[in-house]
Amino acid sequence: MSAVEGLLGAIRVVDPELVVEEPSGRATLVTGRRRSLLAVARGRLRLRGLELGPGDALLLHDGGSVPVVAEGPTTMVVARFALQGAAPRLLALPDEVLAPADSEFCRLLIERVADQAGTVGSPGDVVSARLLDWLVVETVRDVLVARGSGEVADAGVVRALAAVHADPARAWTVATLADHAGVSRAAFARRFSDVVGTSPLAYVREHRLALAEHALLTEPEVTVAAVARRVGYANPFSFSTAFRRHRGVAPSEVRAS
Repeated sequence: MSAVEGLLGAIRVVDPELVVEEPSGRATLVTGRRRSLLAVARGRLRLRGLELGPGDALLLHDGGSVPVVAEGPTTMVVARFALQGAAPRLLALPDEVLAPADSEFCRLLIERVADQAGTVGSPGDVVSARLLDWLVVETVRDVLVARGSGEVADAGVVRALAAVHADPARAWTVATLADHAGVSRAAFARRFSDVVGTSPLAYVREHRLALAEHALLTEPEVTVAAVARRVGYANPFSFSTAFRRHRGVAPSEVRAS
């Protein structure tokens, strides 16, 4: 996992608004003055000189409204949101950038967000918000990795991130992470927060929950208890409590979605 991908473990979607649109012919999609994501679940359309198909997504900032031309029956996810939790320089995304479908997982995830959101034009529920969170973070990651943005110059922080990624289930403390970084606890905590935008242990927790969420969505044969052990929780009860506290939904609800 690269430094950029690791740092994205700290990004969270804030105050999401999600609707599903089915534009017909020429239409206008309202994106508002926040960050927004336009993702195609089914069909094809043209907008701003671009042609989008299933799995393609467009990230916008302060777009207001976007005229589109749908080529036949088309289903889209239109999300408006804010981002928080990572170093500000990592969030210096361009005002408009295309994230083409790069995997079957992304295409299926967009479909699942659209299907979970329910009736066209209705707001999504808690599970939809969690799926949207995952979709946005995946898209932002793809954009930043492709652009080579956000490289980490602090070698100690890089070593600590690498250690967490290599063994997420370990009982990490600030002291053990500082040992990997080769600096004192106080210096490490300050440098980590400056680079990543969150505390070391908050990052460990978010990284574990992100790994668990991915497993729940993509590995239906793996039990919740096994997922819990994989990411460092001694039993499924403590895992479920932490997951619900920080994700707003139980692991079983994500699995069922």
